[in-house]
Amino acid sequence: MDIETLIKTTLDIPVIDLSEPLLFPCATWYKSMEDTELSGNGKETEASETYEIDIWCQERELASSYASSLKQAIALLTYCTASQIMISYDNNGKVWRANLNFKYIKEE
Repeated sequence: MDIETLIKTTLDIPVIDLSEPLLFPCATWYKSMEDTELSGNGKETEASETYEIDIWCQERELASSYASSLKQAIALLTYCTASQIMISYDNNGKVWRANLNFKYIKEE
């Protein structure tokens, strides 16, 4: 799954590495977990990946708007669960952060 391309084409904002300085607005992402799903007999049936996407903006409304647009794009993808959006304010960076968390079930 190409998260970076999804963000760039949907939002038209830069996607930066977690170690780079933030340029507003921008997005960062990472895979937070990779897991196997098991059936009742203990055999692996499918694998899933959980992703976190952060959208960084100086205005709360803009962060919320970007997150809503990206959530709609993720909902259209095959094998993705509906994402959750959390909006928070980072006191250290004086910036708004919209966080999306979703699961992608890998095709077999």
